Amino acid sequence: MAKSKKGKSPKSKGSKKGKSPKSKSSKNGKGSRGSDRAPPTDAAMQTEPVCVCYICSREFKDYAAVQAHLLLMNHFPPNDVISQQCRACKRVIYIKAVEKHGCCEQKANFIRYIQHESVLKLGPPYRCLLCRSRPFASRIDLSVHIIAYHRPGRDPGWCGLCKFTFQEPPPPPSPLPKVPTPPAGADVAVMNQYQKDLKLAEEERMCAFENAEVPPGLMALDQHIMDEHSAAYILLARRALLTKFHLRAAYSCCLCDQVFPNNVEFQAHVLCRHGVDQPIKYDHRICSLCKSSFMSEKAFNIHVVTGHQHQLNYLANLWIRREIMINATDCGQTCGSCWQVFHRDWYLQAHIIAAHTTSDPLVCGWCRQDFTGCSDPIFGFGAFQRHEANHGRYMQQRAIELKLCFDPLPEVLSEDFSDEAMAAALVKKAEGSKSGGSKSKSKSKGKSKKSKSKSAKSSPKKKKK
Repeated sequence: MAKSKKGKSPKSKGSKKGKSPKSKSSKNGKGSRGSDRAPPTDAAMQTEPVCVCYICSREFKDYAAVQAHLLLMNHFPPNDVISQQCRACKRVIYIKAVEKHGCCEQKANFIRYIQHESVLKLGPPYRCLLCRSRPFASRIDLSVHIIAYHRPGRDPGWCGLCKFTFQEPPPPPSPLPKVPTPPAGADVAVMNQYQKDLKLAEEERMCAFENAEVPPGLMALDQHIMDEHSAAYILLARRALLTKFHLRAAYSCCLCDQVFPNNVEFQAHVLCRHGVDQPIKYDHRICSLCKSSFMSEKAFNIHVVTGHQHQLNYLANLWIRREIMINATDCGQTCGSCWQVFHRDWYLQAHIIAAHTTSDPLVCGWCRQDFTGCSDPIFGFGAFQRHEANHGRYMQQRAIELKLCFDPLPEVLSEDFSDEAMAAALVKKAEGSKSGGSKSKSKSKGKSKKSKSKSAKSSPKKKKK
């Protein structure tokens, strides 16, 4: 037994020594290099967000730094991409030092602060709490939606801002909750549990995915608001942002220059203060919900907080609790100056340069094209918005050149704001209203014919009886 142990030990040592070089060579060999590498990925697949300025191709650590860079650094002649001039301190900064420039760092920190989740309370300022946290294009678009659709006392099928009519769908009937009724003579604990179950069933119905779809009638109202009212309100908001820096806060009302601490107070203010049907009621500070009048804005705001925001507060907490809405926003899609939301970052970058680097909302900050010559400033601002979208098309082309975008380029939009173009737009609008009226008449005639046929079918049955 001792000999066998001695005989086996050299073999085991030799086997270990013989295997160790192979293992070392396998670790240092070509096959091991392939195993240490990460698996190959498709070049067209974006694994991490690339925060890059599409004009100078400079990459930044986050989108707040990109927004600050575009707001402050002038890329255009007499400057160039390599040496850019700061719009705040007028210093010429080399491209490698633009992110560390003091003005850019302060602006980036401010954008990070106002869009941080600790500052955004009860949802972003562009999500309607009354419509299941439905998102809108901007903060001012949400305000227009609240006034046009949720205004108290609005007649069904009518726009709250004008005499436009649309086929408003009736509210869906609330189904009976599948909660068993407690027996007669139940104690207090059973009744309390029954009320809790009813509330939970109602919340399940409100948070159902089917309720997230926008009915066709409301889509017609949204298109009407976009065509008729949106441009005027956006122009008003941009003019206010030029001189009132506090309106860059998330929950600030551009209609009356007030700032609120959270989303619930902001939307309750818009509903109660700006939801009146006559301008004189606004001057007298009459609440649109309860018709009470107040002597000061402070007293009006206290009244709204104590009397009318409980339902909005419940809805906001419900959407957040069910993860339908979150206290966050994407800095790569949301403008840190006017809270306008874009689906692509190249449109956001073009918007920042064209809209927020100018002293006049009707003069492009990119190319200095002037739209103030239009006889109708609202029509001229609509042409400016199309002009801004064309600059976004150039940014998308730059993203394609950098291989950061693979979407096809859209068509170039018309920027004509002459009197002839305005007259043609009015004619087109009149034709569209006539066609809409004829469609509604034909539908009403069809309904009357159906009703007549039904009555004709029902009359013989009565004779038989």
